[in-house]
Amino acid sequence: MWKKYTIVIAIIACIGTVLLFVIKDLQKASLVETVKIEEQYEDFIVHIRAESTSDGFQVLRSIQYIGEEDMMIQHRTPLTQITINADNATFTGSPISKQMKPGYQYYPQQPLNFPALEKGDHKMFVHTQFFIDGERVDIKAEETISFE
Repeated sequence: MWKKYTIVIAIIACIGTVLLFVIKDLQKASLVETVKIEEQYEDFIVHIRAESTSDGFQVLRSIQYIGEEDMMIQHRTPLTQITINADNATFTGSPISKQMKPGYQYYPQQPLNFPALEKGDHKMFVHTQFFIDGERVDIKAEETISFE
């Protein structure tokens, strides 16, 4: 008799555990809407796009050169750093040189993936850093992203 009760309790516990994981997964917050940022500094435009994915969200990053003559830039990786809820970008990679032509859009990095954040509003900080003729250029922006 006790054996039957033990088996029933074990089955109920297994079903409860599975339901708990299913409900928790369904309650995962997701990005409310796609966020687009365009920040211009002189002849350069930084393009940012944050969009929802099945595991959280991803951020796509590029820089566009709209000048009239070819230009050489140097940067460390990442060219554009994205941080959430803290403005603490770091640029630690090896220097990279890139020839920019008029109208050229440069995608130096793969999409940056983040897990889903807690429900509510969060600050996304964008910091692009590169050098032109040894002079450092910093392009910064911040945007509020919302999760429900």
